[in-house]
Amino acid sequence: MSTSTASVPTTAAAAPRFPLGSLLLLSLAVFVTVTAESLPAGLLPEMVEGLRTDPLGVGLLISVWAVTVIVTSIPLARLTARFDRRLVAAGSLAAFAVANAATALAPTYEVAVATRVAAGVAHGLFWAIVIVYATSLLAPSHLGRGLALVTAGGTVATLAGLPAGALIAQLLSWRWSFGVLAVAALALAIVIALRLPRRAPAAAMPRAERPTGADASLAPILLFAAAALVFALGQFATFTYVRPLLEVSAGAPEAQVPILLFGYGAAGLVGVAVAGPLADRWPRGSLVAVLAGLAAAFGILTLAADTPLMYVALAAWGFAIGVYFPLQQSLLMRIATDRTRTLASAGVVVTFNVGIAVGPWLGDLVGGAAAPAGATALSGGAVVVALLLVVAAVGAARRPVRDRDGSAATRR
Repeated sequence: MSTSTASVPTTAAAAPRFPLGSLLLLSLAVFVTVTAESLPAGLLPEMVEGLRTDPLGVGLLISVWAVTVIVTSIPLARLTARFDRRLVAAGSLAAFAVANAATALAPTYEVAVATRVAAGVAHGLFWAIVIVYATSLLAPSHLGRGLALVTAGGTVATLAGLPAGALIAQLLSWRWSFGVLAVAALALAIVIALRLPRRAPAAAMPRAERPTGADASLAPILLFAAAALVFALGQFATFTYVRPLLEVSAGAPEAQVPILLFGYGAAGLVGVAVAGPLADRWPRGSLVAVLAGLAAAFGILTLAADTPLMYVALAAWGFAIGVYFPLQQSLLMRIATDRTRTLASAGVVVTFNVGIAVGPWLGDLVGGAAAPAGATALSGGAVVVALLLVVAAVGAARRPVRDRDGSAATRR
């Protein structure tokens, strides 16, 4: 029995220069797709009036998106696995643009639901392929910095995309908010298709030469996917109720809450900024340390939210959210083989969205807005579980993680 032990793609080896322009385009695309994902939350009153529904109906526009991503990401990733990844990324963005334009023009709530399903399909495919495509553009020594730059678009979307969409809705209409995203996605699709490098998967080997048996990277991939699910569950079990957490548990004045949330977001940007160097130098140890620190932060928010330690915990929480995804993705892309890389990327997208869907419900079940300490305790326990899963995943990896110079390192 043999297993594939292919390393991080070597297609970028001939051109080791850091592909800043290409990565910025992909990061902008991530920004646009993540903004659209949760945009209804920022346009709640306008969409309630425009679609003649209620707040729950608008909330379901986010839920149906998440369910669509969960159901379709892996099948679509497998279906498109043999196509040029540049064209898959561009094509999914073009479909995303059409779906968001349809949302902007939706005459009824039912039509808006259908357009959100279509946008969710395109979003799931794009996210299943974008990390794999970005990895193929990067030399091993640049993997951490490159993936941190691409995923930074998602963090910036939370900090700037949603407020910008809400501002457009207030000045013009909620329909303009979706229309602007549609135009931006279409423009990015065209530029990516015309200007970014072609990256076709390697030709399939003859059946007689294909590796047999289970791929050695499957076990750590499954463990990382489970860690992503539990991590997202923990994040959204508390973040959904962050305002009552700050006002009820911490006793912060209402006027101070936006400042605290700004500090949380700023700490997240710091996490994004340092994620690349950490991922290229100490990927394993950094990820473990970040999760341990986040568990401690949730412990403080559970037991001592009304003390000055709350400020430290809030900053640590924001920092961890900014640094976690780039660290995990860079480790995952180094551990995965050519046979499993697309599955690894799509699988994490699916499990993360499961956590997003389940987290708020569980957070409400244990206290929610009325008793935020219950949600923070749940989140702290979830992060501890994610930490144990990451440690198990690293231990299960049968081949070394690559150092920044591309050489093998057995320990970090």
